[in-house]
Amino acid sequence: MFDRLRKAFSATGSLGASGRPVTNRDVSRWAADQRLPIVAHATDGHFDLGGDIHGHPWRLECGTPTRDYVKGLELRGRADVGADPDAAVMVINRPLQDVLESTAYDEITDTLQTAISTSLPEEMRWLSMYEEMAWPGLPASFCDHFTVVAERIEVAQRWIHAPVVSQLLNAVEGEGGAERAKSPMVLMLARGKVYLRLEHTQRSLAEIAHAKQLLLVAGQAALQNLPPMSVAGPDDEAGFGR
Repeated sequence: MFDRLRKAFSATGSLGASGRPVTNRDVSRWAADQRLPIVAHATDGHFDLGGDIHGHPWRLECGTPTRDYVKGLELRGRADVGADPDAAVMVINRPLQDVLESTAYDEITDTLQTAISTSLPEEMRWLSMYEEMAWPGLPASFCDHFTVVAERIEVAQRWIHAPVVSQLLNAVEGEGGAERAKSPMVLMLARGKVYLRLEHTQRSLAEIAHAKQLLLVAGQAALQNLPPMSVAGPDDEAGFGR
């Protein structure tokens, strides 16, 4: 099942890297073909595009990094799916996990703290707060590339199901995946929303298409498999998905 899904998700047409960084004109043409509204900024590589998933808005933007661990340009996505605000799940790739855990350790030892500071990035705090989750049915290759941390394993299992697993694996094992596998990648479910953050390493249309598809697949999974928000959740953390 996972192999069939990955083949379906890997169809990006002629979006492979052309040997030069993608321009805003390239992105605008691609977005027009996808019938996606886009705002291209004056600086090449900086843009906002969006749409909706069954009436729930999503947004993908590219611009200056808002995290120190991202170099160059950062792709940030958010889908306002209205899921249970208490659901907390994060998928993070192993190279970034190693960097964040090392940074957190240094932060604690340098300041003689016994707890993670709230000033640290949310994803770093989650690695300290929540347990790593695994369950039967997760492909071994997925566990090699990614870590899942969550407050409750049943929520993680319902959200990180076959299409999401397949899309994540295709991102790191498909065309250009070897380079992407080493670059920062975070997918989160928090405050009733799906968030995506990754480094725009290859500056290609294929990478943008992967990010868009991953955000939409993860948003669709949350809509289909998780209970909806029953009360208003807290405000977004400043900077994530903005």
